[in-house]
Amino acid sequence: MKKYVCSLCGWVYDPAVGDPDSGIAPGTAFEDIPEDWACPVCGASKADFEAVEEDAPKGESDMAMWQCQVGNCGYIYRPEKGDRKGKIPAGTAFEDLPDDWHCPVCGASKKMFKKLA
Repeated sequence: MKKYVCSLCGWVYDPAVGDPDSGIAPGTAFEDIPEDWACPVCGASKADFEAVEEDAPKGESDMAMWQCQVGNCGYIYRPEKGDRKGKIPAGTAFEDLPDDWHCPVCGASKKMFKKLA
């Protein structure tokens, strides 16, 4: 099943995990979530979520997305968007982020991110 990312805060809805704190059981497809459901991190509406591309195109591995692994955060760094809060311009690969860059949602270090396959 596809994962969906909140376009406001970067939290990812993973159908395999669901959103138990909001009453969404693991295994629930995004399409089956009620329309009044909201992002558990920032309160964005279901309409503010976008499908996540699971595989980066060949030859563009440096532009892969990376996900924060801290607790309930799930922020995804998307190189094509950069990080406005951290003043990182669009087109900046994760590997090219400064060593002191932190997750704009929870403040975790780069070491807490995992490359999305």
